[in-house]
Amino acid sequence: MTGVRIGVVGDLHTHWDAWDVAYFERTDFELLVFIGDLGGGSRDSSLRVARSLSRLDRPTLVMPGNNDTGDIGELAAELAHRGGIRQLAAVRRGDADARGRAPPLVTLCGYSSHHLGANDAAVTLIAGRPHSMGGPDLAFAEHMRDAWGVATMAESTARLLVLVDRATTRDILFVAHNGPTGLGAAPTDMWGCDFRPGGGDWGDPDLAAAIVHARATGHRVLGVIAGHMHLRTKAGEERPWQTTRDGVLYVNAARVPRIFAADDAGATDVHRHHLAVTLTPETLEVAEVLVTQSEGQSIVSSSAAIRRADTP
Repeated sequence: MTGVRIGVVGDLHTHWDAWDVAYFERTDFELLVFIGDLGGGSRDSSLRVARSLSRLDRPTLVMPGNNDTGDIGELAAELAHRGGIRQLAAVRRGDADARGRAPPLVTLCGYSSHHLGANDAAVTLIAGRPHSMGGPDLAFAEHMRDAWGVATMAESTARLLVLVDRATTRDILFVAHNGPTGLGAAPTDMWGCDFRPGGGDWGDPDLAAAIVHARATGHRVLGVIAGHMHLRTKAGEERPWQTTRDGVLYVNAARVPRIFAADDAGATDVHRHHLAVTLTPETLEVAEVLVTQSEGQSIVSSSAAIRRADTP
């Protein structure tokens, strides 16, 4: 079967360690994508997790979340640490072709486009705005201006629309830290506000505009995968982790904490959560996967899929 396999890990909040690194090294994912919030709110915790992620030995994209707004240059350096060591070793061996031509395997993403797959399975993965806090305003405006060259929501929208216009395939898959507006204003909606009375749609308007623009210009938006708004709300209720609207599969990956103890058939084990995304010429399928720590077995707890032919 010709296709692409992508592993997606939701908001980490420090729930990542060497066990995870070893596990993902054994998987068949061609690409790993981390949705954001690496640390627990401090610069040092984000950098510690980034250093661990740098040990992954396959292409990996890391979307910075609202908890990852420290020195972005230092965060990028931590992610690229192992790749930098490989690059330096190649240069010292006298491999001239390696100089400047072997980018780190683990890199930051945001306002970026990535071509995946080939032939009928090909898709353009567009990484949206980093550091999103959700809602109508551009969070961390000064940091966004200095680190990403974006100072207003209008400028952010324009950046995303350019990425859509430059997409090398008809089909697009969006990833972002926070999801788009338009999926509901109730506290239990996928990106609905659950931390103030009255709720409200807490999605990103710039991402929503990019989705509309993509469809208006002849692209098929297969899916949107984001996080930030935890699946368990402040009131202890559960949001849906996926829904389909107008042929687009929307997925919230923020199952927090992603590492948790669970009682299976009377035996307590530790489970670790991620998403498995499978893209074939016919379908896009996303599965919630729980990995048991004791045996390293993967259990698909639920899944969702769309037929590409049914996507306008």
